Amino acid sequence: MAAHVHLNRKQTEAYNLVLDGHSVYIGGFAGTGKTFLLTGIVDKLRSKGKIVNLTCTTGIACSAYPSSLNATTVHRFCGMEDGRYATDDLVSMILLNPKYKQTLSRIKCTDVLIIDEISMLSAKLFGQLAEICSLRDPHHIFGGIQLVLCGDFYQLPPVPNSLYEDDGEFCFQCDIFQKVISHTIFLTDVIRQSEARLISAIDEISKGCPSQQTCDLMSMLQRPLMDQSTTKLFSTNHQVDEYNRRMMLSTAGDITEYRASDTGEERVLHKILAMKVLWLKPGCPVMLLRNITDRLCNGLVGSVTSVHKDGPIVKFPTVNIEMKIPTMSFSVFNPRDQRNIATRDQIPLKLAYAITIHKAQGMTLDRVEVDCSGVFKPGQIAVAIGRAKTTMGLRVINFSPNLCIPPPSSIQDWIDQPSTPISEDLSCCNHKRSDASKSS
Repeated sequence: MAAHVHLNRKQTEAYNLVLDGHSVYIGGFAGTGKTFLLTGIVDKLRSKGKIVNLTCTTGIACSAYPSSLNATTVHRFCGMEDGRYATDDLVSMILLNPKYKQTLSRIKCTDVLIIDEISMLSAKLFGQLAEICSLRDPHHIFGGIQLVLCGDFYQLPPVPNSLYEDDGEFCFQCDIFQKVISHTIFLTDVIRQSEARLISAIDEISKGCPSQQTCDLMSMLQRPLMDQSTTKLFSTNHQVDEYNRRMMLSTAGDITEYRASDTGEERVLHKILAMKVLWLKPGCPVMLLRNITDRLCNGLVGSVTSVHKDGPIVKFPTVNIEMKIPTMSFSVFNPRDQRNIATRDQIPLKLAYAITIHKAQGMTLDRVEVDCSGVFKPGQIAVAIGRAKTTMGLRVINFSPNLCIPPPSSIQDWIDQPSTPISEDLSCCNHKRSDASKSS
């Protein structure tokens, strides 16, 4: 990539800083060209012989990159799965269990680790990732790997998990984050949306302070969209499930039922995303709930082409793959007892006439309808309307300025912190561990 031709000023600044070997956080709200920038960075670093692992916090974010870049989830990269294992136990497994041989090799070979949608990685998991990466070089934080973190902390925060003792704190609230990320750059020029009023609305709503002009725009966007292929976004799984059920019953075709096989403690089965009873029919839209391959990932949307006793055949147009989806096992793990306490075997799909805003993060949609009722977290509305390319393909209903929940003050406090001065010898980014013997 010729940076001076393709990148704006802030993108070029970030590009050059990364190419010079610095660890950087790259911020910016929806549509500021973060994915485009990271693609260029990966291509250039690899052309210089660097071993770069491009990762994202979600599978759907991985699918935004060309398949040639081999993007994968950060959880798969380091072997931490869904965070179910204690850090010491996981480090021991990676070192000693043959199952993790490739994981250990991958970590030890990595020169640069890129993590997109970093806002969705919790402080607990970021700390765990740091310990795992320190297996590369126990004398340095993150094993001396150069980090490039990208995302928007005004979007949706990490999801808490009480069972795994993860309270969902932002990763920048982790002490290690403050030590290893010395430089921050915020992209400000919006590329995805060309309409100034939509750009302004996303920014104001994300910060919980919509102006009268933004409220007027949201009111105007209540008008219906004529195209029936519009994606509906809701705040909660309950709203999504109810809408999907109504659409399934109202569309033509025979319903095929896939009933799950459950074992273990019934009281925790509700934590499993897979449905107890899944209804499908040819033509219905569906979303994957598990990673099947690097390209067929959790959050990918497709449509059912035919249904069979042993599973439906689904076409995923964005990756040009059509295949039969097999039954898979979902589990609830108890870290204290070190065992699965409940298991559900089911087709890893759910209906996708509507999806949650959380699942839509990272998507770009041509036509989208956002229902603001039920909003309960900062960033939800901004993330939802930020999926749209233009106002022509956007409908917003049940909007109220009272639903624009201000983000926690910790975000702005962190953003306001000055970056560390840049040192040409990279001493600004070369951080030694105070407990280097721990992973040796």
